[in-house]
Amino acid sequence: MKLPTRSRYGLRALIYIAKNQKEENPVSVRKIAEAEEIPLRYLERIMRILSQKGYVRAEVGAEGGYYLSMLPENIKILDVVEALEGRINLVDCLHGIKCKRMAYCPTRPLWMEMTKSLKETLAKYTLADFLREEEKIK
Repeated sequence: MKLPTRSRYGLRALIYIAKNQKEENPVSVRKIAEAEEIPLRYLERIMRILSQKGYVRAEVGAEGGYYLSMLPENIKILDVVEALEGRINLVDCLHGIKCKRMAYCPTRPLWMEMTKSLKETLAKYTLADFLREEEKIK
């Protein structure tokens, strides 16, 4: 199992915007795509979702691009991943899809625990944590 590219690319784009936005100049999607090596058309779709969900705001025009809509410390990674991928559940029976084996499935507690752990881990990080981590790497 691995995290889909949509989430990985979306997080990379948000980090790039956070590092590079200026009050007067938004960050262009083309610049993000080039710097982060993300296919432009795919990134445009991701940015549209992030805009609809309120994480970024778009400025249209020749000098257009994106700004973060909130402070990096207010952007939880769990929320971004779920905005891009939908609600996180490792198996269908954990998000409302009934399975005739649910009542006696010996593996269901494992999937519940793993899902809970994944969500808790993603919820404890914000975009600001990644910005601080990147500063340490440099």
